[in-house]
Amino acid sequence: MKKILWIAILAVLITGLVLLAYQRQEEGSTHEALQELMGTIVKIKAHGKGLSRGRFDEVSRSAFAEIARLEKEMSEWIPESPISQAARFAGQKAVPVSEEIIAVIDLSLAVSRQTGGAFDISFKPLGRLWRVEKRKEPPRKEEIRDALRLVDYRNITLDKERRTLFLKRPGMAVGLGAIAKGYAAGRAARKMAEGGIRDFIIDAGGDLYFSGSKGAKAWTCGIQDPDRKGEQLIRLKVKMDCAVVTSGDYERYFDFQGRRYHHIIDTRTGYPATGTRSVTVLARDPAVADAYATSFFILGPVKAAEIAGRNPGVAFILIDDRGKIWRGGPIDEFVEEESS
Repeated sequence: MKKILWIAILAVLITGLVLLAYQRQEEGSTHEALQELMGTIVKIKAHGKGLSRGRFDEVSRSAFAEIARLEKEMSEWIPESPISQAARFAGQKAVPVSEEIIAVIDLSLAVSRQTGGAFDISFKPLGRLWRVEKRKEPPRKEEIRDALRLVDYRNITLDKERRTLFLKRPGMAVGLGAIAKGYAAGRAARKMAEGGIRDFIIDAGGDLYFSGSKGAKAWTCGIQDPDRKGEQLIRLKVKMDCAVVTSGDYERYFDFQGRRYHHIIDTRTGYPATGTRSVTVLARDPAVADAYATSFFILGPVKAAEIAGRNPGVAFILIDDRGKIWRGGPIDEFVEEESS
């Protein structure tokens, strides 16, 4: 009798293990990898039935390699990059640039025109001056005034036929930090798709791109509470392939005499933008989302809503300095909101 009972128990256990293994196979496998690129940690996560670690590593390596290649092209911190060379020869001559740089700067100038210069890649002299990671007090007014003289996107000449970039005034420099990570995330996503992986997330230092889903479940992400580190204010369930990019004043800043000075500089004033704590932009193109996240943070909710209204593929969720949450554009097309 005992022998029969033990056989029955063993049979149940084996059946359970077989069903569990089958369920896991049906659910698929999830793999992650990360590398330090573009001054941040870039993470790639993928999910799929029959997705082996080896295949994931092979495809993700090609995606990371693409980001590394673009970093060499677009970084102002690499002396040999075309972007650095443009600054070196500012006011003297045009320098040759790649098709990728042309695409990014062309988009940047378009967003600059749309936002009246709130987005301006020629901000670099101001960005170099502020460097909030190194400062304990604001720069002097005279320093800000001098830097502002070098900031004007209209002094950037992009010749798409000759494939050259010219900065008209000596001392000018461009920085692509507010758009390049988004562009790189999009190119990395293309590499993942070319490698046959459909369901994945690219996280380029908070610039997120979502493709597909995690099996039967949607990918999710959250909007951080600006006043509570590590706590999410809103959960987002992703409904379509899209980018979700957030700019906030709570990551890089210093406090001086009771005021917070963060890294998002309003190039119209030369000082950190005020009135906004956080803005999350949703768009199909991660480069577009990246650029508008900076722009909307500076412009505030009313102007952001106007621009989103003229661009049907752009939506945003903005938290102002009073804690009010503003929304604009077709958010429901991209995500489903869940309160945390």
